[in-house]
Amino acid sequence: MRRPLILAALGLALAACKPATPPAAESVSDAPATPPAPAAAPAPAPAKPFSEAITAPVYAEYLKTLASDEFEGRGPGSIGERATVAYLEDQFKQLGLQPGNGDSWVQTVPMVETRADPKTTLALSVKGQPQTLAFGEQMVVGTRTTKPELKLENAPLVFAGYGVNAPEVGWNDYEGLDVKGKVVVVLINDPGFIRKDPGLFKGLTMTYYGRWTYKFEEAARQGAAGVLIVHETEAAAYGWDVVRNGWTGPQFDLPPEEDAEPRVPIQGWITSEVATKLFADAGLDFEALRLAADQRGFKAVPLDATLSVDLKSTVRRATSDNVLALLPGTTRKDETVVYMGHWDHLGRSFGSPDGDNIYNGAIDNATGVAGALAIAKAFTQQQPAPERSVLFLIPTLEESGLLGSRYYANHPVRPLEQTVAVINMDALPAQGRARDMGVVGRGQSDLEELLADVAAVQGRVIGPEESPEKGYYFRSDHFNFARVGVPALYAKGGNDLVEGGVEAGMAAANDFTANRYHKTGDEFDPAWNLEGTVQDLDALYEVGRRIA
Repeated sequence: MRRPLILAALGLALAACKPATPPAAESVSDAPATPPAPAAAPAPAPAKPFSEAITAPVYAEYLKTLASDEFEGRGPGSIGERATVAYLEDQFKQLGLQPGNGDSWVQTVPMVETRADPKTTLALSVKGQPQTLAFGEQMVVGTRTTKPELKLENAPLVFAGYGVNAPEVGWNDYEGLDVKGKVVVVLINDPGFIRKDPGLFKGLTMTYYGRWTYKFEEAARQGAAGVLIVHETEAAAYGWDVVRNGWTGPQFDLPPEEDAEPRVPIQGWITSEVATKLFADAGLDFEALRLAADQRGFKAVPLDATLSVDLKSTVRRATSDNVLALLPGTTRKDETVVYMGHWDHLGRSFGSPDGDNIYNGAIDNATGVAGALAIAKAFTQQQPAPERSVLFLIPTLEESGLLGSRYYANHPVRPLEQTVAVINMDALPAQGRARDMGVVGRGQSDLEELLADVAAVQGRVIGPEESPEKGYYFRSDHFNFARVGVPALYAKGGNDLVEGGVEAGMAAANDFTANRYHKTGDEFDPAWNLEGTVQDLDALYEVGRRIA
């Protein structure tokens, strides 16, 4: 729990920053999930920026550099990491910031790199009939145990619904079920998602129970020998190619001594097509069972099937670096405002069918890191200088489960009880100016009120959260601060574009998810319209400036 003194100070800062008359168009927390219709009148010209230092040319240069092939996809522990960290240190140094970790620009994060043998197969026996699942195309598996070899021999399979144990809402898919020595098959997302039931969990808004990380964690707590998540594109919010691209390369974890939670020996995913056939061969109807699992009263169903696997992995201990740069405050330097954006992406792959083996990660997340550099420049030029300190934390290992930020939250360089706000930038859109801004995890922080005031000065509103059912709130680094009580804001440009309205904005967002998210096509495009991104960064700068 946060200290009341810090919350009170933040409350006073918010109150002092509110205009005398709140904006009439301010949206409310129970606004519909559907984006608003485009405004009938043309949008006003952009208001005078809060900082003249945040410009499209400066931002574009940072972005183009970070997303270039020179950085090799910014894979943790790679040559690309060394180039990325060196570049960030140099840029922060040129801006006049100080090292953020004593006399060091980095915080070294211990990690375990595990690479599963891509020739691994899963051997199923369904009603005595053998089947084999291929790695990458039909399934992916791995381990977080740090063991170079793990074997399962004829482990029974059981369908455990969503794999959720949530006593506070009276839901337990594991009730009366002993899964020791067994492999559980579970659905992704929250109970109620399939039927769009508003009375279960938080309706269409995903909770942490819906995340794949939770599914693995709970299966481990229950003592399962393995867990397989059934991939469904709508429920997961991304296609199978995202799972395949993310799991066929090296997997990173914090060492067991840094993470005391139990780890399931074998964890992975199967395609929905595999699940449908598996259940049918076992004499069951997968569609009927997934619907049954989506409502109260469901009981786990054993499958007349077993699984065997000999998982060999290359395991090595290594390190990766969070980058930290500090602008000390003048009169309240012990209190900190944090700006954050993860530097890591998927690195390189080999044998790519299109010949492009670099995952450049331009949108995800060179945009956020370039934004942090642009905002740092604005803070170094503002007068008067901020009273509170401003820390630029650029974490590693976000793509591996938010590990760099989790390590920082467990080993904070600046005391968390004196960290008054965290502002996260991840996958910023580059599709022109928007009439709105979107907050991921709407309603989670009072910082949204301050953002609404800032957006109003720009002639914009805070729109409803775009896709709360996709669980973006749990998929970026701010979550590790929010879960320990630090006010955290994750916001970016909305989809109601000045040119084209909501239809154009949603089309651009959907195109990125379908064609570039976690793919080699996520590359910098000099034709991007960065006016909206710069306006978003200007707003996020102003939120932090008012607090700092």
